[in-house]
Amino acid sequence: MSWLEGLRGALFNLNMNKLRAGLTMLGIIIGITSVIAVVTIGMGGKAAVMQEMEKTGVNLFILFSKGPTQGLAQGVVQSGQATEPLTMQDVEALKRALSQVKNLVPSSMEYANLEMNQRHVSAMVVGTTSEFAEIRQRATAKGRLFNNDETQTGREVIVIDKALADQLFGAGNPLGQQILVHNVPCRVIGVLTKDESVFAQFNVAPSGAFAYMPLGAWADIFGTQRVDQIEGTTANEADIAGTIASAKRILNQRHGTSDRFEVFNVQQLVKAANQITQILTSITGLVSGVSLLVGGIGIMNIMLVSVTERTREIGLRKALGARERDILLQFLMEAMVISLIGGLIGILLGSGSALLIANLLKWPLILSGWAIILAAGFSVAVGLFFGYYPAWKAAKLEPMIALRHE
Repeated sequence: MSWLEGLRGALFNLNMNKLRAGLTMLGIIIGITSVIAVVTIGMGGKAAVMQEMEKTGVNLFILFSKGPTQGLAQGVVQSGQATEPLTMQDVEALKRALSQVKNLVPSSMEYANLEMNQRHVSAMVVGTTSEFAEIRQRATAKGRLFNNDETQTGREVIVIDKALADQLFGAGNPLGQQILVHNVPCRVIGVLTKDESVFAQFNVAPSGAFAYMPLGAWADIFGTQRVDQIEGTTANEADIAGTIASAKRILNQRHGTSDRFEVFNVQQLVKAANQITQILTSITGLVSGVSLLVGGIGIMNIMLVSVTERTREIGLRKALGARERDILLQFLMEAMVISLIGGLIGILLGSGSALLIANLLKWPLILSGWAIILAAGFSVAVGLFFGYYPAWKAAKLEPMIALRHE
């Protein structure tokens, strides 16, 4: 018997028992669907994370002191030891030493009660420079950002985010209005768009409200020259590691410490997110693969039942000259066809499920070619592995015993 004849015979026998064949395929279909969907969704989630990271920029880094610094500019001692805060002199020293740095922006932060026409809102007030919006890729929905002249002169202007604008002004226009920050009037010159960067999830400001003002004005209002963090970007992503190491070394030398300063960069989030996604995808894929094993056992069970039901047929074929290899091929082809058809249906359903979920979550759809090929190959292997024993058992039946079978 040729492979083509075996295939025709397998399709004929399966067509005679459509319901049983369909139920036998179900385990394979569920398993392949799950594997394809999980792998595709996992890759799409990874791509979505990368897109979110790229909104901020993977070459962004943030320098800060490990120890507490807030209030230390006034000589306050915390935990028995004062930690010297970062300063504008540190920023200038880093700018001179790190030629590969594209932007370097100091920031200072303080919670404050902001007032406008008897309305009070607690917000995080950030003192920074005019380059802050560029480094964080923030844009204005209304008005403008403060410029270099306002930064250098410490003019009392303020840019607020949408959350703060809604709480203080509602549907009104905040531009040109005066907000009291520690009883100091500051003129609103802009409203930022909603923060869509990766940092938005880490916002800890009360009510999610933020306000930004020139660092000089911030220092006058809060009575401190401290710098809480220094944010920077490099021209090239490859320069990040070297820049971070150099910046930490320079700051530790300036402050007479050995390991006082820490650095956060977006690449750390990218690496962590990729690892988590890979682990979750692997675990879920492994669990989904269990259904393939169940499907294979189902194929073996049904084929054993089929051998029992067709014992007389097997005996008759052997009596007419069929060889053991012909019987083996016949039943093996039936198992492989069941598994292969189930695998193809699973691939279609898995791809469709991944497409649906990607559209709902607004993730990019990334169909993995190797996952589809592996799923198809695995489905055939399942049919071959679990179908061999029933086929071998059928081939070994003695013709006379098979013909007498009731």
